[in-house]
Amino acid sequence: MRMIKRCVVALAATSLGACSLDLQNPNNPTEAQVTSSPDGVIALATGLQSRFAASYFNYAYMAGVITDEFAAAPAALSSISDAEEGVVSPGVGIVDAVFNSVYRTVRTADELLAGADRLAGSFDVGTRSGLKALAYTLKAEAIGEALQSYQRVPISTFDVAAPTYVPRSVALPYVRALLDSAALQLSTTPASAFFNSSIVTPGVSLGNMLQIYRARYARMAGDDAMALAASNLVARTGTAAFSAFTYPAPGLNPYSGVTGGNNGIGVRRQFRLTMSPQDQRFSFFVIPSTTLTGRNATTLLDPFSIRYAVPNATLPVYFPDEALLIKAEALTNQGNLVGAQAALDSVRTDCTGGRGLDDPKACLTPLTGSLTQSQLLTEIYTQRRYELLGTGLRWEDSRRRNSIRGPVPPPGVPVDAQRCWLPYAIGDRNANRNVPADPIEPTTYPSGCTFQ
Repeated sequence: MRMIKRCVVALAATSLGACSLDLQNPNNPTEAQVTSSPDGVIALATGLQSRFAASYFNYAYMAGVITDEFAAAPAALSSISDAEEGVVSPGVGIVDAVFNSVYRTVRTADELLAGADRLAGSFDVGTRSGLKALAYTLKAEAIGEALQSYQRVPISTFDVAAPTYVPRSVALPYVRALLDSAALQLSTTPASAFFNSSIVTPGVSLGNMLQIYRARYARMAGDDAMALAASNLVARTGTAAFSAFTYPAPGLNPYSGVTGGNNGIGVRRQFRLTMSPQDQRFSFFVIPSTTLTGRNATTLLDPFSIRYAVPNATLPVYFPDEALLIKAEALTNQGNLVGAQAALDSVRTDCTGGRGLDDPKACLTPLTGSLTQSQLLTEIYTQRRYELLGTGLRWEDSRRRNSIRGPVPPPGVPVDAQRCWLPYAIGDRNANRNVPADPIEPTTYPSGCTFQ
């Protein structure tokens, strides 16, 4: 075990951004080689977290551009300014980057599961349990991000040359089953102290991340009881309540590569200007500007705040108040309007120093009077817009509200989302005969989306 621990400490000293499994020949190990030693399996767990950070960013970046969150900076690629208008052509980077990085994460998670089983006797039970729970959790969220981007997605891909694509009705239960497997793993055999201190990247709480994902996909499935139960298990206070990927030098927060200059993106100024004047959450995300415009000169932008724009900034994995907003929606759907309004007020009134977390702080007053169910749902989605910027969740929220508005060329300003789905990745289409035809977008708006 001393040999394993030395390996992990060395890996932990390396940033996630710098950790890569894409080794070049002649030092490119096969799957069997990587998973044939304890050190290799632990290195795989570190690499999985790196790959997940990349796929999560690609998804959130793309979804922000497709909706009303982000827009192209003055010298950005034309494909980005096209996407901000809702126009996405097959084969552009914003499409293929999501698919390719998501399924690299899925592949690595599958390899980690195989390695943890193959070498079961080489780990103490708590370390093996943590490794498997980590793989289940990150695989689930990666596929979940795919099903929020594409109309159909492959779910059985491990060593499958031509995976079939399945509809959301099949993929969503599969994602939830993976998360349930992770929860069962940890409840049956808690992760070891060694796993928590030396394998999980610093700044990330696997238990809280797992529960927020369980709440997120229960909500998507309309399972209000489970959404409520899981959201109640997410910590509300303390450092463990806020998970973020860290990027010590020479690592790079991926947002820093697309912000702070003229060739990336900025946050649409309407994000800040449409807030209540007393709302302080903009300061978490942006630096107010009166002069910055985008590639389309009529597009008004605010630059990202320093917590996103500098190379070694952390990248939030989720925001803790997402759990409260899921709870509020579940309670609203169940008819508990008083409880829902109390949960909403907890988000609205969170202010500097609140809960001991450096997360977005609205510092607003409580809601007045007793809101109806319809009013509460409207308020929940308003709070989600301002609390969850840059997480990719705005796109799915637009689908849930039948608020796909269609392409909006400048000088128009988009509201909600501009399209239902991405076209499928060209690389996979060229290699896999099972890739379906690209989905047909709605022609009348506002619209919902077809879930095949």
